[in-house]
Amino acid sequence: MAVPPGFVNAGHADAGPVSLPPATIEAIDRVLGEVVESGQAAGLAVGVSVNGSSAFVRGYGIADLEHDVPVTGRTAFRIGSITKQFTASGILLLAEEGKVSVDDPLSEYLPDFPRAGEVTVRQLLNHTSGIRSYTAVGDFRRTLGRRTMTTDQMVDYIANLDGVYEFDPGTGWSYSNSGYYLLGAIIERVSGQSYASFMKAHVFDPLGLHDTAVDDTAEVVPHRANGYESVEDVPGRFRNASWIDMSVVAAAGAMRSTAGDLLKWERALFGGEVLTPKSLAMMIEPSRLKNGQLSGTVMQPGPSWQGSFEYGFGLAISKDEEGRRIVRHNGAISGFNAFMRSYPEQRISVVLLANTGNDSALVTGPKVAEIILDGHASEDLH
Repeated sequence: MAVPPGFVNAGHADAGPVSLPPATIEAIDRVLGEVVESGQAAGLAVGVSVNGSSAFVRGYGIADLEHDVPVTGRTAFRIGSITKQFTASGILLLAEEGKVSVDDPLSEYLPDFPRAGEVTVRQLLNHTSGIRSYTAVGDFRRTLGRRTMTTDQMVDYIANLDGVYEFDPGTGWSYSNSGYYLLGAIIERVSGQSYASFMKAHVFDPLGLHDTAVDDTAEVVPHRANGYESVEDVPGRFRNASWIDMSVVAAAGAMRSTAGDLLKWERALFGGEVLTPKSLAMMIEPSRLKNGQLSGTVMQPGPSWQGSFEYGFGLAISKDEEGRRIVRHNGAISGFNAFMRSYPEQRISVVLLANTGNDSALVTGPKVAEIILDGHASEDLH
């Protein structure tokens, strides 16, 4: 198994600091300014890296509407399911130490979970386990989402879902927050640390991701954005987002970060500073079902994924209309949505974070990416 060209060392700078062309910055300002001015989002933060260097980080709009605090490059947003690539990396770090194998059955770590002997860690990582996503059951935001739960309580809750399996393990693909919550439970069982403590000690601190953490609502966090929802049919009007307890999200989507930290993370991950080449190759290898079929052929990903893709471990792999390869993931959680996309061959990465619980970042992110790619081509910033 080899890492495709353009991935390993894609995060390393060749030519020192890079600045975006003025016309490119002007175009980004115009597009994101319109999103805020039209009332699609309360605030946004964008980050762009070129050739392994952070080329542009800027905030737009408001992080805290009640106190009129503007978004800056240091504003921390909840990033939802972008958390999953961090979780996958945590599992692979443990695998590199010989403490976990991705082909181990779930029963090795959670023996009491239903049919645990039939599910592998790999299937949890690539959403082929068949385990129903607990966030899609009932009115999650108004019920479970408001409760404080221990890891054991959450594992028990998932194990007792009505129809816990949508299909037999390895025979289909279905996006499962349950699978990633269970991966967090595995990290805790194997490491003897909480998921938050493990990620801080083994990922955030070593990489200098000082503005990234597993979020805790009770914690006092400098520069943390508030989350909002749009008031229907009233552009520019917002209300505070529904409260959600991060304990019920955990390894599936509980992290907060900044545009700058996420660019730093991307450079470290694809630059070989986090995982070995073999482990990184596993992260971006398209998943297959038991019959050898690529899982992408049976996916029903929904409109927020913006087209077809293959799924590895916490990362989606696809191509755009121009045939450019993309490694990407979106994130959404009450009051926030996030967009993260890397173009390995072009050595460009784009992050867009919003503190509004709609698709503003997901819809606008591709537009910003096209602006960057067009500017990159015209200015020959290779």
